[in-house]
Amino acid sequence: MDNNNSIRFEHTPYHNVYLKDRKNIELTGVKNIESFDSLEFLIETSLGFLNITGTELSLTRLDQEKCEVSIKGNIDAISYVSKNQKGKDSVFNKLLK
Repeated sequence: MDNNNSIRFEHTPYHNVYLKDRKNIELTGVKNIESFDSLEFLIETSLGFLNITGTELSLTRLDQEKCEVSIKGNIDAISYVSKNQKGKDSVFNKLLK
């Protein structure tokens, strides 16, 4: 995952995830897009870090004023991760390598 891609948002107190047919995902309450590529997005939300994995992922809408993001592609997994999460497959361990 490319760490050079980073987009910062203003703080928002709410967070929602809308998944449509495993092809489109809409997020509210986005604080920061830490990194992204066609296989994985790591997004900081008002409720923690969200990891989205799949194939052919792309950012389709970015509204920094409303703190909203839309992503399309083949979505395989959505998971929340913590900075304290341990394990060799931890997103944070990958980022720190």
